[in-house]
Amino acid sequence: MANVNNPHGLRPLGISLTGGCPVFDELSKAVGYGTAIFVYDAINRVADGSIEASATPGTTFYSGVSMNYGAASTATTHTICISPDAIYEAQVDDATGLAATDMGLNANLLLTAGNATTKVSKHTINHTGIDVTNTLDVHLLGLLNVADNVFGGYARIEIVFNKHRMAPATVGV
Repeated sequence: MANVNNPHGLRPLGISLTGGCPVFDELSKAVGYGTAIFVYDAINRVADGSIEASATPGTTFYSGVSMNYGAASTATTHTICISPDAIYEAQVDDATGLAATDMGLNANLLLTAGNATTKVSKHTINHTGIDVTNTLDVHLLGLLNVADNVFGGYARIEIVFNKHRMAPATVGV
């Protein structure tokens, strides 16, 4: 069975590494930010305290994942999953995919602009550069256990942030 290519950002699974529910908060996007924030986009805070979705993979400390859409150049309020140990599922970016032996390793995110029609993110897990180092964006926990998902191209993987603004240094390692 082949997996379907359907990038959809980082969907929270409603649990954390500690077994509890993740925490959500409302954060704002400034009117001057000229890029839309899509549903399930990984976001980061900037110097003025507002949020953006324009991070640099491998170097940005994320602040969470947006649960709603905000148009470009418009001041919007977003519900953000802010828990540093929240578990998400995300799709691998291409047909090469991942294998069971990649679980427990780390990867960067591929931050692609979202779908203008559905308003859903297209962020994916970048299959290149997977490594043991926890300086990459996310930790690969395992294959999402659903009937239509197998290891390989476009697999959906459970992940947690390594690089989260609110995380102690040991989360995701």
